[in-house]
Formats: sequence, C-alpha cells, structure tokens
Amino acid sequence: MGMKEDAINFNTKRTVKEIGQILQNVFGQLKASSIDQISSGSGALEQFDDHADIQVVAQGVDFMNCWAVQVYVVDGGETREVELVALGDGGFTRVMAGSRNTMSISKSIKKRDAVADALR
Repeated sequence: MGMKEDAINFNTKRTVKEIGQILQNVFGQLKASSIDQISSGSGALEQFDDHADIQVVAQGVDFMNCWAVQVYVVDGGETREVELVALGDGGFTRVMAGSRNTMSISKSIKKRDAVADALR
C-alpha cells in the first residue's frame, strides 16, 4: 500500500514573506525535526517544471508517531494560493508494518490543520 495524502487548499492575502515567517514559527511550535525544500522528480528536466514560491515538507515525531506535511504557496498577485498536504499511512498499513516504521496520516492531518489555522 502506498502513502496516503489528504490535501486542503485556500487563498490568503498574506505575503509570501509573511507566510514563510509564520511557517517557521508554527513548525517550531509543532517541533518539526526537519524542514526540507521539495525538489522536482524530473532531474535534468526540472527547469521545465512549475515551481511554487514556497514548496517545503516538514516532518517530526510526536509520541512515537511520525508525521509529515507538505506546503506549497503560489503568489497569484493579489492573493496567495496555499496547498497543505498531510502524508501518512492508513491504519492497516501501520498495523502490518508497525507504528515505528510508518507515518501516521491522522497525526499528519492534525499538524496540517494547525498550520492552516496559523496561516488563515
């Protein structure tokens, strides 16, 4: 079974710089153990890919539950489009592989929603 995704999208009047600062603060509060830039999977053809103004993934561990949230922000002029994607494995996969070796979709959704609340 592959990793599950649960995405939400919304627009905000905040600037890209404000969003970046809020993300730093909220991921600090959520105790993210890493925040990495998302790179294209196209390798040598990456220059032809669409890129968001912000495209990062934050990961962490919360009481033995791993979580991950991807963030994409596109500056559309008057507003910025924000996409937040919670990543994780479903319950069946977590039972079969063991919770230590998997990522919790429910924990990721909670972290994603906290990021959304901070950005709205």
